[in-house]
Amino acid sequence: MTGSPNSYDVIVVGSGPGGYKTALGAAQLGARVALIERGDPGGTCLNQGCIPKKALLHIASLLEDIEQLQGRGLTGRVVGDFTAALKHKDTVVQGIRDNFPVWLNRFGVTVYHGHARLRGTRAIEVSPTSGPTTAIQLHAGSIVIATGAGACEHPACPADGRRIIHSSHFMHGHRALPASVLCVGGGAIGSELGYMMSQFGSRVTIAEVSDRLLNKRSIPVRASALLARKLDRLGVDVRTEVTVASCQQTVDGTLVTFTDGRTETFELILVAIGRQPRPADMGLREAGVHTTAQGFIETDEYLETSVSGIYAVGDAKPGPMTANAALHDAKIVLANALKNSRLPRNYHTVPIVIDSALEIAAVGLTEDQAEEAGFSPDVVRTNFGASAKSRAKHDFEGFIEVVHDEETGQLLGGCIVGNEAGEQIHMLAAACQSDRGLWFFTDMNYSHPSWTEELENAIGPYTTALTRSGKELFQPGIYASQPP
Repeated sequence: MTGSPNSYDVIVVGSGPGGYKTALGAAQLGARVALIERGDPGGTCLNQGCIPKKALLHIASLLEDIEQLQGRGLTGRVVGDFTAALKHKDTVVQGIRDNFPVWLNRFGVTVYHGHARLRGTRAIEVSPTSGPTTAIQLHAGSIVIATGAGACEHPACPADGRRIIHSSHFMHGHRALPASVLCVGGGAIGSELGYMMSQFGSRVTIAEVSDRLLNKRSIPVRASALLARKLDRLGVDVRTEVTVASCQQTVDGTLVTFTDGRTETFELILVAIGRQPRPADMGLREAGVHTTAQGFIETDEYLETSVSGIYAVGDAKPGPMTANAALHDAKIVLANALKNSRLPRNYHTVPIVIDSALEIAAVGLTEDQAEEAGFSPDVVRTNFGASAKSRAKHDFEGFIEVVHDEETGQLLGGCIVGNEAGEQIHMLAAACQSDRGLWFFTDMNYSHPSWTEELENAIGPYTTALTRSGKELFQPGIYASQPP
């Protein structure tokens, strides 16, 4: 779009992973791009989520490793310094945040700091958060909404930012290590931050209302059970099928009554029961953009809203509420809005990764999902106890699970639990989109010892048996035929 200096090919609202990736990608394709952000650059991922969490969990895992290697070449105890760890986390985040304007400027993206509101289907009004108060009118060929999400409140223990907090409070605050912590919710946030604080010395309880931790269809029950057992061994009190019934503030902390009748006082309560969209006051309804009853922006499979030319990515729309999914959404929107493609979303191709006492990663279909889809699933399973690298590092807890169709050999998905599972899962994701499927792993050459060679060791007998079976094999992975 040419003409007015306030006219752009693409305007992106929100600078989290989905918005940032969309803005940079569009600029790299030659589009004139504006990015609007009313808060800190980087969204939840950089400021309260993935990045600060990873910095803290790295230290927590090192503390565990050192403890496990006592008497195996290491002597002397190492004690975690929680205050110093929080300062380290802030340094990491600030370093990345400071580079945001550098990266954006390098590709010619214009950044506006302020609150965005739709004014029709091709215009946005920006009310600056600082400087001149006069609103700025921008015009665009396409608009991408990437406004993210915020934490859900628990009705029995609403957050006050001090004794009862969300992860955003935790990541922004500089608090002393709490003596006791209740994590309300055993999903990713509760399992990850609960583990982290326990490694620094807090007494941690996790209360999950469902019958298992990480109660997601994409995470196998076996992975959840193994994580629960390890957390228990590390001293974390994991309670399932229970939540908070009521809270009462006392001199010593917060007295919690659980739905099973037990009562207990905690110094800190972390509420982690999910997230909800926050595209509030953007003029969505007036512009004709439809939303769900929960406030999510409705999109079709190409991530276009009810208004042609307006798209939504990441947590603002229904779908997995992860940075990985938001980055996937950015690719979909770039293809459809700027390349005139009709590329549908497919979250089964996006890895999900949990960083807790065990790293858990999954992609594609689970065994149950494959059966529901009409396949005859068979599962390759192997434990890292047989891995030479695992034995050398004294870190052999975990397993590999690969799902394929027993009739055709088609690779359908899988799960990896153990050291660097979040890195290993990319091999499995690549195989799911490869023309070779299961045979992708036997085609590869590996370093030894390595984590990923266990994929070939596990799958090799199955590919050999399938090849010799005389069956009519379908070797491409389940997502090999995805449109470009």
